[in-house]
Amino acid sequence: MPAPETTRRLILAGTAIAAAGGVLVWKSLARRAAVDPAGPGGMRVATELNDAEPVPEFSLIGPAGPLTRNDLLGRPTVLFFGYTQCPDVCPTTLSMLAEAFRQLQPAEQPRVLFISVDPQRDTLELLKAYVPNFNPAFGFATGPDEALAPLVKHFGVMYQRHEKSANGFYTVDHTASLFLLDGKARLKAVFAAPHAAATFVPEYRRLTR
Repeated sequence: MPAPETTRRLILAGTAIAAAGGVLVWKSLARRAAVDPAGPGGMRVATELNDAEPVPEFSLIGPAGPLTRNDLLGRPTVLFFGYTQCPDVCPTTLSMLAEAFRQLQPAEQPRVLFISVDPQRDTLELLKAYVPNFNPAFGFATGPDEALAPLVKHFGVMYQRHEKSANGFYTVDHTASLFLLDGKARLKAVFAAPHAAATFVPEYRRLTR
């Protein structure tokens, strides 16, 4: 059996490799979900990691100012990396989290934090107009690549911005996983895409009870 840290690295490396295909990988997983035996109803479930150490120090910009590791303490946090111009994965995932919130009791609900990997376009004003549409309790943050780097490296997140089209629009391939932290800001588990409230809620409850 691999050592726990080796297992963690393999899992996060797999997350990063899957992200290289971006939206195409996510859609492929969604098509396979009906026959994937990994969980109830054939949907994928969480991979438990239980890191012993908290995430590294970082500093991003949130609606109330700097957002740091200290802001992730006290209760479970679900992190999702994406961008507001995302055509499918991001709105689908945030909608799933909103549905999960409705199924969870208030005392069970995690902190949800949407971290933009497209800081050139995702200003705080745009994020404030976008994220609360899914649930007013959901948080958000952004920052330049160097500010994202500590979290990106720790979680094995990948993102790649594509060339701009003639009208200046571009897409960003990115990791579609959800990262669950415990109340001490330690990585508890990774939820691989595709996501569904029917599997997320019982797994989240199991991991946080």
